[in-house]
Amino acid sequence: MNVIFIIIGMNVSILFLFDKSKLDNKEWFFKLLILNVILFLIASISVLIGFGKNTAINSLFVPMIAQLVYYVLSKLFYLIYKRNSVDTYWTMDKSLFIDGWFNSMFWLISILLFLFVL
Repeated sequence: MNVIFIIIGMNVSILFLFDKSKLDNKEWFFKLLILNVILFLIASISVLIGFGKNTAINSLFVPMIAQLVYYVLSKLFYLIYKRNSVDTYWTMDKSLFIDGWFNSMFWLISILLFLFVL
């Protein structure tokens, strides 16, 4: 069961990896935000009643925080470079160096969030 909680908790990271354009789409972003708020509330309630102290249910806190981190980083990227970042995971184009830094910063932060929570 812990593996399922961890996979659900990685929904933003998995979406970022395979289809980053959905995170930039407003409709998908808000649908995912509603889902992640629900997951955050479930995790909060389970921790408050003592159900999730030693399980991976704490990983359900991560998606909402990761989505907010993505939002802040993407807005900062847009303010600095006046464009949205490009997905660089599946390409080796060297002209996308700045986009690669953006993507690696998000990955580093999301991994650190999981390590902090678990």
